[in-house]
Amino acid sequence: MSDTNSEEHYPVYEVFVQKSQLDSHVHVGSVLAPNPTLALQVARENFLRRDKAVNIWVVPQTEVHGTSYDEEHFFAREFDRSYREVGGYADNARRWKAFKQKMMTIDELSP
Repeated sequence: MSDTNSEEHYPVYEVFVQKSQLDSHVHVGSVLAPNPTLALQVARENFLRRDKAVNIWVVPQTEVHGTSYDEEHFFAREFDRSYREVGGYADNARRWKAFKQKMMTIDELSP
C-alpha cells in the first residue's frame, strides 16, 4: 500500500472555539476527518477535553480565504479619515485649559 492517492487522505478542518457567549470564536487548531460531523467530534475530543466552551466551529481548510502579505494595496484607505483617529485629540487638555481661562464668570457679567 505504498500508493498514495488524494482519495486516501481526509480533508483538513480548521477548528474555532467560543469559550463563553461574550467571547469571539478563536482558532485553536486543525483536525483531519472524513466529514464535518466527525470533524466536530474529533475537535471536541482534541481541544475541549479539559476546557469548557459554549460553541465550536469546523471549517474546511479549502474554504478559508485570505489575503497575502504582498497585497498592501488591499488595505489602503481611499479617503483621508484621520479625523476618526484618536491622535487628533492629543492637545485637548491644553485647549480645555485655555478655554476655561477665557470663560467669563457671573461676577463679570453682572453690573
